[in-house]
Amino acid sequence: MTQRHLPALDGLRAVAVFTVITYHFSSSVLVPGDLGVSAFFVLSGFLITWLLMREIDETGRISLGAFYARRTLRIFPAYYAYIIFALVIDTWRGHPWTHGLIGSAVVYGMNYYNALNNHPVTSVAHAWSLAVEEQFYLVWPLLFSVLWRRGRNTAALGLVVLIAAVLLWRSYLYLGHHVGSAYVYNAFDTRFDNLAVGCLLAVAIGYPWFTRAATAFARWSWLPLITIACLLVSRVGGGKMYHYGPGFTIDAILVAVLLVQLLQLSRTRLWSWLNHPVVRYLGVISYPLYLYHGWGLSVGEHVHGVPMAVQFVIGVAGCIALASGSYFVVERPFLSLKRRWEKIRTPEPSILSVGT
Repeated sequence: MTQRHLPALDGLRAVAVFTVITYHFSSSVLVPGDLGVSAFFVLSGFLITWLLMREIDETGRISLGAFYARRTLRIFPAYYAYIIFALVIDTWRGHPWTHGLIGSAVVYGMNYYNALNNHPVTSVAHAWSLAVEEQFYLVWPLLFSVLWRRGRNTAALGLVVLIAAVLLWRSYLYLGHHVGSAYVYNAFDTRFDNLAVGCLLAVAIGYPWFTRAATAFARWSWLPLITIACLLVSRVGGGKMYHYGPGFTIDAILVAVLLVQLLQLSRTRLWSWLNHPVVRYLGVISYPLYLYHGWGLSVGEHVHGVPMAVQFVIGVAGCIALASGSYFVVERPFLSLKRRWEKIRTPEPSILSVGT
């Protein structure tokens, strides 16, 4: 945890985004794309909280102005470039956006637009998860400052209470109040527990019992396979009542366990591929990969007379080409500006939440 770059994180981002890409291409229940949502939410909660803790250790305080400036420079340019791209293309194709859709996309409100409109199919529907993250970035530094001033135990207890409260609230809405799945899937108030699990993981690292547990979870290199199997059983094996009730929270906890394991095991033979340069590059461009993957996949889908596997390869190539263009043309210039606001040299948090 003292390293500037944590091993396996870029690889995990690549796996998460390609889980979603594969699901959106195949629509197979055997590829649970929304596990990518849980993975990126947990990663974001973990890394943002870790950065905030490191900043307090280094400077004695959290600079909210610098935090929001860094987040703005990291997230906004690529996002709004995509919004303009999608709006222009859709208008040219004869699919103009409604005023409500435009407004929701511009103000990072796509999660509640989807939640209240039964998750309509649009070229920006996937921005719901980015909206959840933006809402998290807005409130969490303030809330964390209040909790952390009262000590690590208070912060940990507060997060446990928040996770339990969101789980109960989501379960009440879906199971007791018959609110539709579109709302509990998209809304910040029903998905914050995933992010909070990542936050709790960062806070828990300071406890001796956590070190012992982390060592036990990574004692053998094959143990992550058991965690992955549990994740698949939790996501695919449970019904809707489980999935939209406690399932989201349990999935996030299992993702956190997997993260702890792979941070320690990524240099072993079984998991070293997570640090391969190609995999790491795909993780680096995972944000624009997610933004443009719908358009990239459509390239392969329009190639007729070839096997589906070939269509998928062509679609993935289109995704990588669009994402690379976004990364080098749009993101990199603003990332150089962002570094001026960085006071501590720590890994870049994941700002990608991917979803279906």
